[in-house]
Amino acid sequence: LNKAPAARQWLADRDLDYDNDCVLRRIVVEQGRARAYINGAPCTQAMLREMGELLVDIHGQHAHQSLMKANAQRLLLDAYAGLSPLTKSLAEHYKTLKSAQSKFDELQAASEDRINRLDYLRFQIEELSAISCDQDTLKDLSDEQIRLANAEKILGDTNKITSLLSDEEQSAESLLAAALHSLSELSELDTSLKEAYEMLDSAQIQVSEASSLLRNYQTGVELDPARLQEVDDQLSQIHDAARKHRVSPEELPLLLEKLQNEYDELRNADTALHDLKAELEKLQNVYLKSAQKLSEKRVSAAAKLSKIVTDSMQTLAMAGGQFEVRCTSDIDTFAAHGQDEVIFMVAANPGQPPAPLAKVASGGELSRISLAIQVATANCGEIPTLIFDEVDVGIGGAVAEIVGQLLRQLGDNRQILCVTHLPQVASQGHQQLRVQKSSDGNQTRTNITPLSDTDRVEEIARMLGGVDISEHTLKTADEMIAKAQA
Repeated sequence: LNKAPAARQWLADRDLDYDNDCVLRRIVVEQGRARAYINGAPCTQAMLREMGELLVDIHGQHAHQSLMKANAQRLLLDAYAGLSPLTKSLAEHYKTLKSAQSKFDELQAASEDRINRLDYLRFQIEELSAISCDQDTLKDLSDEQIRLANAEKILGDTNKITSLLSDEEQSAESLLAAALHSLSELSELDTSLKEAYEMLDSAQIQVSEASSLLRNYQTGVELDPARLQEVDDQLSQIHDAARKHRVSPEELPLLLEKLQNEYDELRNADTALHDLKAELEKLQNVYLKSAQKLSEKRVSAAAKLSKIVTDSMQTLAMAGGQFEVRCTSDIDTFAAHGQDEVIFMVAANPGQPPAPLAKVASGGELSRISLAIQVATANCGEIPTLIFDEVDVGIGGAVAEIVGQLLRQLGDNRQILCVTHLPQVASQGHQQLRVQKSSDGNQTRTNITPLSDTDRVEEIARMLGGVDISEHTLKTADEMIAKAQA
């Protein structure tokens, strides 16, 4: 895929890239559904077709050709003229312009119903301002609600704990004091008990401090039904508002900020519209200047390409024919690719009016015109493999030799596959394959055989002379191949 950047990007976008290679595989079974793969991964027939169009372009009497598409014609002209930087720059201008236009349209539409919207926003902002709070305040309210709702249980249980620690006759403090007294005497007898004594002494201190903390805590806990009701009401309002606006309670401050911004923007809509309109006009002028510059370059390149292809047609059995790249601009059109419509026009014979390339009647003429275009733009296209099927229909002699030369010239930059029955064309190939059909009465097979240098001479001679091949015919065939290689 070294010469197929579009195909390489297509694979990368779909995570199907593998080094720099692409293998397409399709299994057709006699019964059941066919299966397709891209680089070993299963794919749909549509994906296979889409990828195939980036790898192979078929030029034939009845085959689909990318050159028939108006979009492809414009892209080919731009590539021929080296306009990629200009087209990318114009696309960026268009993107910026389109974004500004959308914002202007939205603001203008909103401005028309501004009064009603402002009243609605004002009501919502006042409602949310009265109840909205940040996450820390919401958490504090929730904690306070739990504490107030369970104040009676908290007081009762902390009283019990305080009694167990210090108030009862057999409290933890008194038991620890007795243990410490006994252990103090024992540690005098055995100093190894001092560590246990110190641990119990620390425990007594901690129990005493815990009791003190609990008594201080109890003085702060009060049964306050009125405050509990107030907190319940406040939290209820917050959750009701969150459900109403379909957000979480924590998101209410962000919603309020968003509504406030919209309110401020609408209130200043007239000024904003005026400023945005001025900005829009400036962006339009930038786009139009860039589009005009691109259009001038296209017109100049179109004239050059028209002459090159027209000259080539004179040598391809279309004497008097004309090729025209018609480039017309519509100043009222704004698009990412510019304001131009590019159409390839052809008059295959003298006296005929030019018609779009897609409407050329003769398949052979269409193939040869396509060949002339491809040769003229050989270094511009991104499709690496071109197939020319019967491009030599209705020609022979010197014209056929010229067609072969053009194909060989095109093969210097692309991979060219050509189906031909003319020795003048076949002799120009870098490599030749013979296609034969055979049948045993039950099955029909098509065999494709690569030809050696000797086989090529014999095959060209057969194409020249038919069944009976003379020494003169073989010599002529050898000379034709040698001439092409020289």
